Amino acid sequence: MWSLVETHLTNSQIADELCLSVRTVESHVSSLMRKLGVNDRRSLARLGTSLHQGGLPRERGPWPAEISSFVGRVAERDALLAALAAHRMVTVTGPGGVGKTRLAVAVAREVAAARDHGGIFVDLVAVTDPDMVIAAVASAAGVPEQQGTSLTDALTAALSGSDAIVVLDNCEHVLDAARSAARGLLTACPSLQLLATSRVRMAAPFEWVYEVPGLSLTEDGGDGVQLFLERAAAGGGTQRLDGREVSALCRSLDGMALAIELAAGRFPSLGLDGLLAGLPQRLCYLTTSGPAGGDRHGSLRATIGWSYDLLDDDNRALLETVSAFASWFDVDSAAALVPDLTPTTVADGLGRLADHHLLVVSPGQPTRYRALESIRQFAEERLTDRGHAIAVHKRHLRWCNAQLTSLARRDREDIWYDDFDRVADDARAALAWAVGQQLSEPAGRLAERVAEQLLLRGQPAEAQWRYEQAALLLPEAAERVRLLRLAAGVAAARVVGNDTLRLLDAAAIEAAASGDQRTAAVCRGWMVIYLNMMPGIIAVLPSAEEGARWLARARADALGDAVAEAVADVATASGLPGSDERSRELALHAADVARRHRAPLVQSVALDQVCSVHLSRHDLTGALELLRRRGEVLDAQPLDAATAYQFNDYLLMASEVHLAAGDLSGAGRYADRLADLACYREQAHLATSRRIKVDALAGDLAEAAERGAVFLAAWERAGRPLARTLNVTCYALALVHGLLGDDRRRREWTTITQTLLGDSADLAGCGTGWAPTFDALVALDRGQAGAALERLAADIDDRSVWGRWNVELWRPWYSALWVEAAVLTGSPDAEDRLRRGIAATRENPIAATIVRRAADLAAGDRSALQRHAETFAELGCRYQERRTLRIIADR
Repeated sequence: MWSLVETHLTNSQIADELCLSVRTVESHVSSLMRKLGVNDRRSLARLGTSLHQGGLPRERGPWPAEISSFVGRVAERDALLAALAAHRMVTVTGPGGVGKTRLAVAVAREVAAARDHGGIFVDLVAVTDPDMVIAAVASAAGVPEQQGTSLTDALTAALSGSDAIVVLDNCEHVLDAARSAARGLLTACPSLQLLATSRVRMAAPFEWVYEVPGLSLTEDGGDGVQLFLERAAAGGGTQRLDGREVSALCRSLDGMALAIELAAGRFPSLGLDGLLAGLPQRLCYLTTSGPAGGDRHGSLRATIGWSYDLLDDDNRALLETVSAFASWFDVDSAAALVPDLTPTTVADGLGRLADHHLLVVSPGQPTRYRALESIRQFAEERLTDRGHAIAVHKRHLRWCNAQLTSLARRDREDIWYDDFDRVADDARAALAWAVGQQLSEPAGRLAERVAEQLLLRGQPAEAQWRYEQAALLLPEAAERVRLLRLAAGVAAARVVGNDTLRLLDAAAIEAAASGDQRTAAVCRGWMVIYLNMMPGIIAVLPSAEEGARWLARARADALGDAVAEAVADVATASGLPGSDERSRELALHAADVARRHRAPLVQSVALDQVCSVHLSRHDLTGALELLRRRGEVLDAQPLDAATAYQFNDYLLMASEVHLAAGDLSGAGRYADRLADLACYREQAHLATSRRIKVDALAGDLAEAAERGAVFLAAWERAGRPLARTLNVTCYALALVHGLLGDDRRRREWTTITQTLLGDSADLAGCGTGWAPTFDALVALDRGQAGAALERLAADIDDRSVWGRWNVELWRPWYSALWVEAAVLTGSPDAEDRLRRGIAATRENPIAATIVRRAADLAAGDRSALQRHAETFAELGCRYQERRTLRIIADR
């Protein structure tokens, strides 16, 4: 099946090729996607290619590439394997350059091969901010940000049943955060095992420490000698060597793997006698003790210092300068930090540093370089000692700003995301440096730039945090208020409404304290709007009394300002009964004021409120017109922190209302636009949720089931968040599997829906609108018209059921089935239902055609059925087309 998936065949084509049922193929493909943590068929195809190239990829965070052989270490591997057999967490310690990572990875890969869930490698080298350790672990494990809960909770939920071995590599510079992450993972994930590498032990009560010794050496051989000989030969050193002399050299280097490799790399040009002659002076020059050394660096300081001392002054200065980069950089980037050198000179210098193994090189377009963390720290110290650190880091800060500015102007294609990820690590490092230097304003400006790009990268949680950080750093009150409001906008886009209210409240307090009563009024008005119009994103709802106090304060502080008054009007309108005429008038007035005063977000939310009034009045045509007007307002705006949630809400509403109006094409178009929003790039379960409903009602059941598999995998990786906005999607998937005849999967999705709703009574009644509609569709499909009639117990004109706009969205679909069930069962009120059903479905052509089909069945006019099938086909409702043809065949 792998090879067929790789060639992008559909499930039906695979079933034909393998002589299986389509349902069996769908089940296998969905299972593979869940187990491998991929979101779509394209990713699964790529994994198929990987299978052909060497085996099923079981690791989440890829192991470091083995660019050279792993020499010796038999005794150390056995000892570390024994430690892992006895302890859940083992920390591999030792001085830098001793070979901790190579040994840990070699052993971890052996252990992972015997585990169901393999291994996860987490490289903490680029993590300069301790608060980002959990994010690095989550990224390596394939766990995205989720809506409504912390990344820590999502990570532990995703790994709670895993038996993987997790390697936390290079923990020493983020020790406290790594220790905290380890403790949390071990506590929450009882089958997980951790292997850490660090220059110092974690000092945690649950850790078993394994100290890595230097490479073994005998009088004329051992692992150290073997390593030197292999690396020297690889570098072009072909002459025979005296084992005793090589052993002496390696012993002088304390058996340190990195030091031996660096010496072997210089052997072709210096020879063994040159290495031995220069060694004593170099080792004396950089010792492992004293204020500049210490246990943190151990003998690695001597090794790096020896290599560093072989450089000329220009290349030493270049190495020190590029130590400011936390991640990969190219020639142009390095040249920006050394403006007195030409790019050609910089390129030549970087090549020489790579030859000396002081930089890792990745050839390409462009070729990129990176200093290993230990070498970067060594060069950084030299930069500080020479008094150049502040000047270099200021240039690095400017480089980060320039890179982010350039990224902001580019289209967000796939390469944009890779480029941003590289810049982001450096920007975080530059930000941490600026904060440490108390450069508050430059740090605040950079934090804002980082936040802007993080949101567009699809990482809204960190974006919100960076906006909050910027607000703390900048001195001007107006700037702090602006940034707090942007942070509130990102929180809303994340569907974390309580954070939204907290941040708006903080902005209101800050604005009032600085004398800006108008902005304080706007903030409090928006708090009421979120409370009344977006309660689904607020986990803990404030009381109605508190909302009333916010509104009163907003009115009092508006002080006649037109926009502040308009916000208060929308807030007032949102608290009135759904179809209240005063609500409509207030919101329309607010929309007009906002238009005249160029306040597009206020205009957008005011039009949204008017739209909900039209929906409550069964006026889909009016609602669609309001959505069109709202779209004209928003489509002229950029996607950013201020607009992200408005785009989310507009596109969601547009898809829902077009679905209610029977416009499947329009509903799908808006659902796809919502999925394509950059701020939701990492949220696969949210990206697929709206489209699933459209596919279900259209009858594109195979496509819906495939999207359901993607949805479920992403939702589970996100920690199974209990977001109420997802319940209708989950029940639509229960509908899909019901129509496919898969009752086991239908029950699974029903259980998930009940979990999200929190009350099974809501699902059993008619109050949601969608639950009885979906249940009736399945019953009618199975020829159980009586069961459908019983399930559709609510009258279509019962205002106690249909009074809310979000329930009203389902009334046309419900009404059509309410009529059909009555006709098929010969109910005595069928004629009355037909009459009322025509009125209830007049704005939904699919629902109206279902009613007309029922009327023709009641009248015994079979000749019209083929015409109805053609109408359904024209409307894109393939399910009702198939059902009509089935009715024709049965009769």
